Amino acid sequence: MNPIYRITALCIFLIAAVAGIAQTGNEDKSLTYFNKTEAGISFGLGSFNTDVYNGIQKKVRNDEIVVTLQTINGFKYMNKVAIGVSAGVEFWQNGLFWPVYGYLGYDFKPADNTFFTDVYIGSAPGNRDANSFYHAGKGAFAFSIGLGYKMKVAKKLKFMYEVFYKYQSIESTYDYKTEFERNDSIFSYSRTVDYKIPLHFAGFKIGICFP
Repeated sequence: MNPIYRITALCIFLIAAVAGIAQTGNEDKSLTYFNKTEAGISFGLGSFNTDVYNGIQKKVRNDEIVVTLQTINGFKYMNKVAIGVSAGVEFWQNGLFWPVYGYLGYDFKPADNTFFTDVYIGSAPGNRDANSFYHAGKGAFAFSIGLGYKMKVAKKLKFMYEVFYKYQSIESTYDYKTEFERNDSIFSYSRTVDYKIPLHFAGFKIGICFP
């Protein structure tokens, strides 16, 4: 089994175990189930590796805009520490991904208005379209960590502001052609290159949350 799916399966198992504990120990009111939906838009700077041409691979800067919609389900302890599973969709400039993450969150205080931090780790399947720098690829391992602030503006609505770092791996395959000279003759050969392209992205996210 892919290690990422093992991590996700472990998170699901932990949530199920915590749910069982909650059901058998109802006297402990500090453990509660939560479900929330988040939507946001992120701005920032990213970088990616180009395909290999003539034996050279370059790293290119790209300004990213990412639109995210996700739902998170899990359990929260003492209204501060949360563990769960998230699923959603992400629109990148040249890609569409369907991330499934194990989620760990922490609120600095048990209040509607508070600073928070969160970690997402899992897999983001999907497709990235080809452009002048790289061939088309498929989404794989993904990781994100952030620090932000949320504030309640209505009974079931919160605004969120977050700075974060995100890593997205893209699996890409393409034909690599090279030429060499031998005995005053020029020869060429091609081979299929299969590798993972890391996308690094640091940015600022503005979003809304429906707890």
